[in-house]
Amino acid sequence: MKQNLMKWIAIVSVCVASLFSIKTVIAADVLTATPVTYMLSSELLKDTSLTTKYLPPNRYGIERLPNWFANKGSKAVQDSAKIAQAVVTIGAVWAEDPLYVNARYSNIQIIEVDASQAITPRAQGVAALRLSDGTTSKYAWLNPTNLIRMVAIVSDDFQRIWPDKSDQIQKNQEQFMLSVRQLINQQQKVILENDIDSVILLSEQLEDFASGNQLFVVDRLTKPALEWTEDDKVQLQELLEEDDSVWIITTQKPNKQMQALLPMERVLIVDAVDRWGRAGINSKVPLQRWQLAL
Repeated sequence: MKQNLMKWIAIVSVCVASLFSIKTVIAADVLTATPVTYMLSSELLKDTSLTTKYLPPNRYGIERLPNWFANKGSKAVQDSAKIAQAVVTIGAVWAEDPLYVNARYSNIQIIEVDASQAITPRAQGVAALRLSDGTTSKYAWLNPTNLIRMVAIVSDDFQRIWPDKSDQIQKNQEQFMLSVRQLINQQQKVILENDIDSVILLSEQLEDFASGNQLFVVDRLTKPALEWTEDDKVQLQELLEEDDSVWIITTQKPNKQMQALLPMERVLIVDAVDRWGRAGINSKVPLQRWQLAL
């Protein structure tokens, strides 16, 4: 009887210890809703017991997130938030970022880490780009210099949230900073070697990319190709004929209609990294989608 009781107590102790262990790991989770915030978080938390979770469906771009959070994603977000400690947002450049508001609803103690603006008295932030319509561009991560600031902002907050992990987070930050600087060198090499200077933007997401790489924007034609009028096509062709050095920059692979109009040897496709998609974030080469290829 006594022996059985001792065995029962031992089993219960092991189960309780396991539960506490699981809770500790899960409770350290960081929630993200954009590929860039997932990348920043997962890179900074390498070799720690902390984990990062990407919440939205892979096919959803950033523009669809508010609706997803408000409907289909509501329960999933609230369930995840109950056992999370922090969320990483880009709230300073995207006021509609729905992650923190929805996560806080089920966990009042959850901490917001804004990768685009440090929440401190002397806050550093990304170089926010004001668009012609008066709004702020939310695609700050396409300016590689902004990535350096975002790494520093998130790292600083993570070290304050988990001081016992500070040394490892700092080490991860230093290593990742080197990767970002290598990315900047890679982008500049492609731009210089191909004499990319004056550009026409076919995607509104690329304003930060153009600004960050000091490209002169000759014109913009950002509505979908299927909506191009004859006047749009004529104006585009005239611009291309007037300057045979101007490049076309787009986030989409040109369809047959566009290929017939554009000098394909002067078309640069840039990944907007605005959704997880099929590529996701490669843990071995996290900045792969930022690299330029011709």
